Amino acid sequence: MARNKPTEVVNDDEEYPAEQGVIGSLPNEPSNGLPSHDEIRMAAHEQVQWNMKRDALNAQITGFRKGLKAKGHILGMLDKEVKKLEWTPEEYKADREAADHYAEALSQPVGTQLELYGTAATPDTVRVQLKWRQLGVKHGVAGIGWANEPPQDCPFDCTQSYGEGHEEGQATVRRAFLVRQQALEAEPVEDDDTPALDAEGTADADTWSAPTDGEAEIEAAAA
Repeated sequence: MARNKPTEVVNDDEEYPAEQGVIGSLPNEPSNGLPSHDEIRMAAHEQVQWNMKRDALNAQITGFRKGLKAKGHILGMLDKEVKKLEWTPEEYKADREAADHYAEALSQPVGTQLELYGTAATPDTVRVQLKWRQLGVKHGVAGIGWANEPPQDCPFDCTQSYGEGHEEGQATVRRAFLVRQQALEAEPVEDDDTPALDAEGTADADTWSAPTDGEAEIEAAAA
């Protein structure tokens, strides 16, 4: 009995058209300028692997930061200082000065004023009043609430201090707007050739003439 001849395996890669949507031999460039499907599949596979590595690293970093927090570290402050490690001393000093400048503008204690609400010799009752007055100033600058409506946790005997501070903060903002407005009004106005209009909205005939298309000037030059 004759044996059946084995089926010959033919490499049919050449039968795949080199266009988007087929799984042919790389690079299998599509005609629309985009990566081939094979390249997209490989990129997706590699991206997933990198995402897994990133997630694992993030989990380690999270655990590390939780440990720091448990030790009492203020993570936000630590992050800020770590970012500044590459700064020059001049850059660091300028940053601190700018931070103090902005804090002082918003009535925050800076520099030698870091002793809050008076000194150690200041009576507690006075310190409480100073505290609520300063809070009122900050709220007034920021436009939070009203002078006659202190926060709910404000003690009754501190409502006047809060209101006075709030009004002081509002006054500083109004003064700043006034100074800016005066500066804008003091800027010189550029003159233009447009004639002034009278009460009826028409230009003064003595100072205005109808525009021409230049023909008269051309004719005068040719004469």
